[in-house]
Order: sequence, then structure tokens, then C-alpha cells
Amino acid sequence: MEVIMDIPKAIELLENEWNVVDLTGFFGHLKVDVFDDEGLQRVKDILNEVELPESGEVNKRFVELTWFIPTFLHWQRPAWVQDGKDTKKLDEAIDFFEMRLTTILGLP
Repeated sequence: MEVIMDIPKAIELLENEWNVVDLTGFFGHLKVDVFDDEGLQRVKDILNEVELPESGEVNKRFVELTWFIPTFLHWQRPAWVQDGKDTKKLDEAIDFFEMRLTTILGLP
């Protein structure tokens, strides 16, 4: 059975993952060089379960919380390379988010 998540719930969950003040959530952890596999799966689940409204209108806050994900991940990559870390997980996450967000938000 496919689980469908509405945009307000997705926003709430994504805001938790973006907590870079308390350094919690997937992106908060990544900011301090911790790749949280469970956090990655949480964000993937959110984006796989979200359903956009039939009207085609997309909530501005949802866009703010999602479009920047691939860019943020790309920004982490040089530090990983410099530190000699294996970038495989990070690269796979970048690929997933770029493809999934293209599906959700579309292309110009």
C-alpha cells in the first residue's frame, strides 16, 4: 500500500531535518560531517510519499525546503574529498535527490 503525505506534514518533517541550529536532522548532522543513514532514509521517505495538489500549485515553503537539497549536498563534497572520505554515499544521495526533485518539481 502506498502511503501519501500531504504538503503541510512534509514541511514539518523537512524542517526537522534541516535543523542546522541544534545540528539535528539529516542536514544538521551533515553540516558537522556526520552522514546519518537513518536521516537520509527519512528524507527519502518524505519525498517518496509526498503528494502535490492536483491544482499544480506548490507551497512556497515546500519549495524552499527541497530545491536546495542537491546544492547543499554538493557543497559538502569538497570537504569529504579533502578529508579522504569515501564519497559514494554522498554521491548516491545527490543523484537520488536530483532525480526525485526533478520528478516532484519538474523542469523549466
